[in-house]
Amino acid sequence: MAFVNGAGVVSKRQGAAVSSRSRTVVSANIVDTVIKRATDDSKKVANAAALAAIAGSLMVPVAATALTRGDIQNLTYMQVKGTGTANRCPEVIAVSKGNIKLEEGKVYKLVDLCLEPKTFQVEEEKTSRKGEVKREFVSTKLMTRATYSLAGVEGDLVAKGGKITFTEKDGIDYAATTVQLPGGERVPFLFTIKELVATSEGTGNTITNATEFGGDFVVPSYRTGLFLDPKGRGGVTGYDMAVALPAREADGAEGQDELFKETNKVFDVTDGSIEMAVNKIDPDTKEIAGVFVSEQLSDTDMGAKAPKKILLKGVFYGRIEE
Repeated sequence: MAFVNGAGVVSKRQGAAVSSRSRTVVSANIVDTVIKRATDDSKKVANAAALAAIAGSLMVPVAATALTRGDIQNLTYMQVKGTGTANRCPEVIAVSKGNIKLEEGKVYKLVDLCLEPKTFQVEEEKTSRKGEVKREFVSTKLMTRATYSLAGVEGDLVAKGGKITFTEKDGIDYAATTVQLPGGERVPFLFTIKELVATSEGTGNTITNATEFGGDFVVPSYRTGLFLDPKGRGGVTGYDMAVALPAREADGAEGQDELFKETNKVFDVTDGSIEMAVNKIDPDTKEIAGVFVSEQLSDTDMGAKAPKKILLKGVFYGRIEE
């Protein structure tokens, strides 16, 4: 360093050396920072892995593995919570050539009946390139969380005259469900088998892997009479007209026609049908399982819109008691 008029002046060579040392210090600081962050991140990953291992030991994930009735009963609340297991139907370990014989005229109980839909389809109109309009079922996206299965359903099971008849009596026999069409429209419906009377034919008084049940059931309205729409109108309570549009209601003619369906709330009750095919039997525990196909109508918004046909396919489980 030289001094000019009492002030220190750094030469180019000395300035270069200082600059080099500064860059070295900065680089060293950056390296130290990177190493420290990497060490911290590795600790976080290790901690996360440890927590995941602990969580894995406490919770049962929704996997493709079969869960029998005994497996589900042995699970704790924390093992079921948040996994979707409560929405799953138990499964039966397949037994080849197994069957359950029922006595003629004796009333048995089919308990713990569970129906779990796997696919949801809605009938829609589609136009081909030739301009032809045809109706077909299209796949949808499920919008409801894992609360759409029916469980704990029970009823009478009677073998008489070479037929076996199941009459639904009680249980969680309905589930409010919503699906979304490819175009974005959402279709709510009440998945149910209320008042189902299903009969099997062809296998006599014995339930085998070839037994099929089929019958009709009742589909109640998606909403009850106490429901109020955004304008305060309801079936048994609320306003009986669109209060915000009195002029359109007062003319006694066309104004009322347009709003009649929305104002005149109706508790619609429709019909549905179901086919159930048994494909797994455990004669020792008298458990049965199989697949089902159900067809019913969607919500009508209490008479305001036309319903759509819903096609459901899934699995079922049940247990026979004397």
